[in-house]
Amino acid sequence: MDFRLKTLLPDYEKAFLTCNLQKEKESEVQQVVERMKDLRQHYETVEQATGIPWWFAAVIHYSEWNLREPDLFVKKVTEILLAKEFHKARTRTLGAYLWGFDLWNGFRHGVGDQSEWVWGGTTVLKHPSTTIGAAAIVYYLQSQKIIDIPKPGTGIKIKILSDTVFKARPDQSFRLKPEEKITVKGGTRLEIIEDDPSEGGHVKVLLPDGVLLGQNNQSDWYVFKEHIEIQGTEPNNRPSDKAEEPETKIASPNKGRPITVPKLGTVYLGNPILEGGHFSWAEATMNGSRIPVNNEVVEGILRVAHVMEEVREYLGARPITINSWYRDPVTNRKVGGATKSRHLVGDAVDFVVQGISPPQVNQRLESWWGNRGGLASASSFTHIDVRGYRARWSYGF
Repeated sequence: MDFRLKTLLPDYEKAFLTCNLQKEKESEVQQVVERMKDLRQHYETVEQATGIPWWFAAVIHYSEWNLREPDLFVKKVTEILLAKEFHKARTRTLGAYLWGFDLWNGFRHGVGDQSEWVWGGTTVLKHPSTTIGAAAIVYYLQSQKIIDIPKPGTGIKIKILSDTVFKARPDQSFRLKPEEKITVKGGTRLEIIEDDPSEGGHVKVLLPDGVLLGQNNQSDWYVFKEHIEIQGTEPNNRPSDKAEEPETKIASPNKGRPITVPKLGTVYLGNPILEGGHFSWAEATMNGSRIPVNNEVVEGILRVAHVMEEVREYLGARPITINSWYRDPVTNRKVGGATKSRHLVGDAVDFVVQGISPPQVNQRLESWWGNRGGLASASSFTHIDVRGYRARWSYGF
């Protein structure tokens, strides 16, 4: 049988999505976790030495030592984790960690969703089990928000395109102390919670528990934007914004209502955002109902307006309908946008191209857009943003 992660990972991910605790095991799991929390400082010593999350060590301690002799356990497990090179794992997702428990155990108690070592005490097993498995403990830790690693298929991932350095601050590597940087190999995939552009060509990423740990146990890291790709989006990112007919057209003699925006002062809804351009302030502000709140938003609108002119020309000067451009925070929540949506800073547009389906638009723009920003597809629109580094996802609807 093929025991490699790339072969078995889907089995562990799919199983966890259906996982729940067996009712008769809930109190026992709770007691185990409470004891683990009491011993957390011991597991954090393992975490600091290996980069493996404290809760991974805690599960091993329970499974093999029944939480006894924590000081001796820490010494032994640290030696073994380093010897087996668990700290060099390139895929650090919840599914990969579940596979890692079976790898630690030598796959002696089943594989995938048949592993009692992992799934004991959960509804994944088809038969009752006297064992409290790794997934039962992880499920409880996650449900109580003791750990924040996302469920399979629901988080954002970062793919490392070439060997790079994760940094404690956005500076050149040689200026950083050893404890302020970690080298990460190309091909590594990590879970992240959010990403943001940063200074000096870097991207700031927020990582969940146990994904990447330096000597100071921080969760915010900076990485050079050319070395990464962001994949996926948060599960609640399902925008329902609908296009509105502009109150007045750019070519109309009537410029429409005036609105006041930061940086530029008074503009008219019927005016093009860019001189001689094809997209109006009515389209960017949903007919003046979403007034930019600061200079940053206006600068974002101007940046992506240039891009939309490029898109229009690249796709044969076809008419483009704007579904959504700038969204203020209240509107963004109402329409179901991502909590860190680029629409909030004005540099993202959801649009429809006349005569070309959204999936075809996405396909045609893929290589052209490259690593300039985000590109995503839904059945009814295409999303583009100018965050300045490569990000790709599908909305799933």
